[in-house]
Amino acid sequence: MSAAKRQSARAGVIFALALVVLGALVGLLTVALSVAVGGGASLFAERPQLVWLLPVTGLCSYGAYRAVGLDFSWSTARVMEAVRDGRSVPPLLAPAIIVGTALTVLCGGSVGKEAAALQMGAAASGLLRGRVSARFRTVLAPAAMGAALGAMLDAPLAGVVFSFEALRRRPDSFASLAAPAVTSLVSWGVVRAMGVRFLPGSVAAPAVLDVVFAGDSFMGDRVAGALLLLAAVGAAAGLLTLAFCGALEKLRGGLARLGAPVFALAVGGVATALVVGYADLFHYEDVRSYCGTGLSQIEAALAGEALPWWAFIVKAALTLLTLAGGFKGGEIMPVLATGACLGAAVFSAASPLLPASILGAVGASRSLGALVGMVAFFAACTNCPLTALAFAGELFGFASLPATIVAIAPACLIARRVSLYPTSLQRARGKCQFDPALASRDAS
Repeated sequence: MSAAKRQSARAGVIFALALVVLGALVGLLTVALSVAVGGGASLFAERPQLVWLLPVTGLCSYGAYRAVGLDFSWSTARVMEAVRDGRSVPPLLAPAIIVGTALTVLCGGSVGKEAAALQMGAAASGLLRGRVSARFRTVLAPAAMGAALGAMLDAPLAGVVFSFEALRRRPDSFASLAAPAVTSLVSWGVVRAMGVRFLPGSVAAPAVLDVVFAGDSFMGDRVAGALLLLAAVGAAAGLLTLAFCGALEKLRGGLARLGAPVFALAVGGVATALVVGYADLFHYEDVRSYCGTGLSQIEAALAGEALPWWAFIVKAALTLLTLAGGFKGGEIMPVLATGACLGAAVFSAASPLLPASILGAVGASRSLGALVGMVAFFAACTNCPLTALAFAGELFGFASLPATIVAIAPACLIARRVSLYPTSLQRARGKCQFDPALASRDAS
């Protein structure tokens, strides 16, 4: 064997070992993020008065970033742009985003941990970037991001698909395809071994085919009515995406005019604290349940429980306030919760208008509506329909794909020009790309 071949083989072995190590590291960091966010959510549930400290925790997060020399403008969108361009992400971002997300959830901010896991995974890849051959360095960060998302969502295949779809890149080599597959499987295995699950409760998947094809015989009108209802959920998800992205752009732009990120944090934190803090005084205590990640809404909606029709509005509004203020945390879990509430609301509103042969049992209808609404809104907000399909198939069974495809198609067509992540837009740049911290940094 020639020296060049031996060197190439050695580089391949080192790369394979690095993928295993990276997957295990991402899995352990995912567990740490889940524990930290779960602990913060539990404390807030016991002491909702902590919401008054939300502006303070925002400033603490800002101080923590500055103390370790990190630019506070590092957001999920900025991390994905850096990864797409082949630039490195600071490794210190991993512990910083864990602390920042936990502090936000501790005081009632409406953020999740999945998008934070994307930042964490990309940052962790920086520790191994210099250990592998130069030709493998650009695939580490996308693989780590996909592994983190797949482990957090309990859907490793969705993580692999996301690593390509969100960055709009194609696998150009065996290494670029194998990297996310290996890291995703390893990190998912670590997370499952540690007992961390996306849905802790035993929520059964809705009986999609039983609802759509209920009865002993196939009836065209029943199927046509069910498909129309599923498409209506998708259309509602697409329209809500346009409204959500437009509102987020305007709020971020307005707060960015205040100058430094600390002002945006103060205004966003105070606004959220006032809305949630006065719940007892004005007797709308239920709004507190829509703080945090939104996991409780997802579980309730998928179980077919009755939720208020306005649940998706409250969850979206609290998420807008938190994200526009620049608080650290993820967007994906609140997006999933908002979509689940929206889908359940559409199915509940349609139940008096359509025959029972189309809807099936009311509980099953809400459950199916929550599933397709959650997946469709996620697909529209991220502009990643294939990732959404993989996510639905892994969590709820591949029998759910016909229903989810019908909902995803109109949602993505309506919201095709917007995305929470600009890297998922090929030509037209979306509206949800503005980061107040980054804008203030550029202005200065």
